[in-house]
Amino acid sequence: MNRILSCAALTLMMVSSLSVAGDLYRYVDDHGVVVLGRQVPPQFVARGYEVLDSNGRVKQVVPAAPSAEEREARRLALEAQKKQDAEDATLLRLYSSLADLDRAQARQLQQLDNQIAVARANIAELQTEREELRAQAADQERAGRKVDKAILDQLQAVDSETRLQQQRIERTEGEIAAVKADYAAQRSRLSLLLGDEPPPQ
Repeated sequence: MNRILSCAALTLMMVSSLSVAGDLYRYVDDHGVVVLGRQVPPQFVARGYEVLDSNGRVKQVVPAAPSAEEREARRLALEAQKKQDAEDATLLRLYSSLADLDRAQARQLQQLDNQIAVARANIAELQTEREELRAQAADQERAGRKVDKAILDQLQAVDSETRLQQQRIERTEGEIAAVKADYAAQRSRLSLLLGDEPPPQ
């Protein structure tokens, strides 16, 4: 208790002795010691300090300068916000309502569905062509002849094209899933921007 009183008394004495010069500055030096003075040495300014009036009352608190990590985090946050603002502006420019966005999604999904339908129709035609080629090859084998190379080459080409069409279907199905996910995210954001539903808790 006596030690606390002594420290308080010492602080008051320091304030009293320096008050004639006006404002005082309180900062922490390299040794972690709280210092009162008429100015803050340049090397300690970045750590932050307090400005006291002639009565020893704090009149201003100058916070410590942000660290390199904090500055980088702030920069990234500002960039992310700028990107989000640009995306929001584009979203509002493209769609004036959720119904507009739903119609756009329906059109894009229909186009992708049409691509799948075309690929499946191509596969059906290729299967018919393959059956005809297999029948020709079987006829030659039953006649005791070697299957013509041209038929074998056509069969190989049909099988290769069939695989390509199947891959196209799988790729388009993946695009459909991505489109649905993208529109779901856009719909949620647009709903929030238009105020059609409360923000998530």
